[in-house]
Amino acid sequence: LKMSFRELRNFTEMMRALGYSRPISIENFRNPNFELVLDILHWLVKRYEPSADLPAPSEVHNMQDRVIFLKQAAQLMAAKGRIKLNTKRLYQADGYAVKELLKISQVLYSAMRSNPEEDDEMLGSESFTLKLTDLKDIRDLASEITEHGAIVSELLAKEDSLREARQRAISRNLEMADVEKMVRASILAAEENIRYKEKMMADLETDRSKLESKIKKKQEELERNEKRLRSLQTVRPAFMDEYEKLEEDLHDLYRDYLERFRNLDYLEFQLEQHNRKEQERIEQNERMMKRMQDKLKEDELKVLRGDVQLDEKDLEDSLLDDASSEEEVIDAKRPTSHAKGGERPKTKSGARSSKVVGSMRGGADDDDDDDESGSGDGKSGSGSGSGELSEDP
Repeated sequence: LKMSFRELRNFTEMMRALGYSRPISIENFRNPNFELVLDILHWLVKRYEPSADLPAPSEVHNMQDRVIFLKQAAQLMAAKGRIKLNTKRLYQADGYAVKELLKISQVLYSAMRSNPEEDDEMLGSESFTLKLTDLKDIRDLASEITEHGAIVSELLAKEDSLREARQRAISRNLEMADVEKMVRASILAAEENIRYKEKMMADLETDRSKLESKIKKKQEELERNEKRLRSLQTVRPAFMDEYEKLEEDLHDLYRDYLERFRNLDYLEFQLEQHNRKEQERIEQNERMMKRMQDKLKEDELKVLRGDVQLDEKDLEDSLLDDASSEEEVIDAKRPTSHAKGGERPKTKSGARSSKVVGSMRGGADDDDDDDESGSGDGKSGSGSGSGELSEDP
């Protein structure tokens, strides 16, 4: 069903109130029923505009006639009453069609409610007004009728077996002795039932007295507990001072804990930054030392090839600087120190080169013009310099 139960119920009640002769049930619109929709629409349009020129429902036979009828009814209601009807929904003849029919029935029903005397004259001498407040009573009566009908149906179903028992009871001749015996048995059963009921009443009375005594005791206990509770609420406990003091100490300790935790976190952060900077400094020093070593190796190769000429003074300075460079190299590997390179020996052009690492025997061929003492000193110096420089990686 494509509409709510309440709307469908209101539509059926409105049609009854408007005087529609054919009975309408909620079940009529669960499946498409075009004949009923056609009849209702024709009746509503004639009720709204008696002079409307519409074909009778009996004249509508095929699909083309249905379409023409719905178009004429929709155009007439749009022109006369400004009510827009959806012909597709009307053609479906189900819950959607009821929604379209409800537009016309609501207008007619509101007009009847606003002027009931005119509506009575239109319907006839009898008053057929129906209030929505009476619908609940009508539905209750209808449900009661249905229930009573179901009970009557069940009783009628048992009539076959009951008829035979009734006929046997009527046809049987009872003697007075048997009747008297049955009456006495019934009296004894009734008296036994009375005694049983009286015993039950006595037991219930005893239980009631016991329960009343228990309730009274519980009420007294409740009153005592309430008095004790009020007294405890007014008296300050002995340990409350100690509790408040401990609570204040706990607040102080928690505040100290938060402060120390923040400080510790900050110090750990600072330590991490410091370690990172030191690591970067060490890596930078290592890169500088590697560049210095590469440069010293290049200068040594130049000296060995004879591209650089050394004099005695520069050689002694280079040897002295070489010893200090080893200490500087060791200090440069520490985090707090920076590597510093030594001075280069002077070249032929007079510029001072970087420190020389390795053997210096290549310079002896270029000093043939020197005297023997000078060359001896040069050789001894060269030997010592080679020993010193060979230790440098």
